[in-house]
Amino acid sequence: GRARPVAARAFAPVWARQAAPGEARPPRPLAPSALGDDDVAVPPQGGERGAAVTRGLLLHALFERLPPVAPAMRRAAALRWLAVQAPMLEESARAAMADEVLAVLDEPAHAPLFGPGSLAEVPLSAVVDGVVVAGIVDRLLVTDKAVTVIDYKTGRHVPDDAAAVQPAYLRQMAAYRDALRVIFPGRAVSAALLYTAAPRLVALGDALLDAHK
Repeated sequence: GRARPVAARAFAPVWARQAAPGEARPPRPLAPSALGDDDVAVPPQGGERGAAVTRGLLLHALFERLPPVAPAMRRAAALRWLAVQAPMLEESARAAMADEVLAVLDEPAHAPLFGPGSLAEVPLSAVVDGVVVAGIVDRLLVTDKAVTVIDYKTGRHVPDDAAAVQPAYLRQMAAYRDALRVIFPGRAVSAALLYTAAPRLVALGDALLDAHK
């Protein structure tokens, strides 16, 4: 007699005959920058929030653009750029803003942070304790043994020391530090805030950041 056809199902693997499991929902990314706005506890002078935000954006842009420029040419370059980007500001205000940025860049203690090996506006992403940490850091210095992450704070409130830094900023920097430890295992990671109004670089110790994770 004729051979009976054998169903292909008989040869299918077990997993092919089972319903697919439900897809796990990925964890919601944590954006450290959302943990606190600049001068979160100190409203801008006169309540002019829009003007303060514009000023902060301009300062951040100058810190990103000026480091590659030769030091002797930075002020002229800054004034030209501000004249195009912020014509609504008085010339004296633009000059003061340029001088504020140059005071930071020209400080010898800050030189490595803005040298040839440093990076500006660096995107990063890492899974820290099951949470996806994603964001863009203002400045990053990476060497064979250490990593330094810097975030700019352009508001007028400048703390005297790390203990006076607002908790929202400490949570933000703790998240960045922990993400960088995952990205660069085996390297020491340090974090600091650069308050441009002083200018003052405030180093944040591990014990302080651990208390605000």
